[in-house]
Amino acid sequence: MQLVRRLCSLWLVVSLSACTWHVREDNIVIPRAAPSADLAALRTRLPAYRIEETRIAAADGAQLYSLRFLRSDAVATVLYFGGNGYTVAKHAATSAKAYAEAPVNFVLVDHRGYGASTGTASLEALLADATTVYDSLRKDHELGAMPLIVHGHSLGSFMAGQVAAARQLDGLILESSVTSFDDWGAYMRSRQKLWARMLVRRVAPAGALAGQGNQQVVATLDEPVLFVAGENDTATPPRFAEALYQATPQPAERKRLLIVPARDHTNAADSPEFRRALAGFLAEQVRPRPAG
Repeated sequence: MQLVRRLCSLWLVVSLSACTWHVREDNIVIPRAAPSADLAALRTRLPAYRIEETRIAAADGAQLYSLRFLRSDAVATVLYFGGNGYTVAKHAATSAKAYAEAPVNFVLVDHRGYGASTGTASLEALLADATTVYDSLRKDHELGAMPLIVHGHSLGSFMAGQVAAARQLDGLILESSVTSFDDWGAYMRSRQKLWARMLVRRVAPAGALAGQGNQQVVATLDEPVLFVAGENDTATPPRFAEALYQATPQPAERKRLLIVPARDHTNAADSPEFRRALAGFLAEQVRPRPAG
C-alpha cells in the first residue's frame, strides 16, 4: 500500500504541459535494508519446522539472505518471492501461517538490497536472482528431490513469472499480479480525479519496466497454475488475475482462479480460502518427482 500512496502523490507534481507520465523503475523497486530474522524467536513460535538460515550467491557476488522452513512430512517445497514491502525478518511468521496446514517446506528470500541481502536492487537484477535462487534449490539434495512450486506476490509475482518462463516448474502461484505495467498504469490513471486525468492522458512504463508483466508469461505456461487475488485489492484488483487466468492456454483442470472475499492486496494468502485452495492444488496438480 505504501507504493500505491507514493504513486498517487506523484500525480500532484505533474506539470500542466504533461501528456504522459512515465512510471520509473525507482517507483516500483524500493529497497530497504533490515536485520536478519530472529531465529530463536521463530523456532519457539514455529516448533513444527526445522528452520535453517542460509545465503545464496548471486551471479555478481551479492549474497541473498534466505530462510528454509523444513518439515518431515513435506511432499513439496514452495519457493516464495514477496512483494515490494516484504522482508524475511518482518514477514516470515505470516508466511508460515499461510502454509501451516499444508505438508510443504517453504523457502523465503530477501530481494537484493532488501532485508539482510546485499547487492544493488534493480528489476533486471531481481529477475535474474529469482532464477539463480530456483536453480540453487533444484540442486539441493534435500529440496530438489521433491516437487518445487514457485509462489510470487505482487512485485514477487514477476520474479515467479520469470522463473516459470525460464524453467520447468512443478507448480506456479501468482498472487496480486498484473498483466503488464502498461495495463496497470492505465488502471492507476483511472483512479485519479478528473482534473488529474485531464493533465495526464497516459501512464506508461519507462526503462526496464517497458514490456514487463505476466501476460506473455502465462501465454506459454505448461505447468499447473493458481491465480490468487483479494476481492478488495485496490492496488492490483482481481480483474488482472481474471485476465491472466483467461490468457492461460491450459485446460480448466490445470489452472485455478481464487478471489478471496474481504481480503486486499497484502493478505489474500492469509485466509482459510487460500489454505483450502493450496491443499487442493497440491493434491490434484503436484505430482511426485520420479526417482533420479
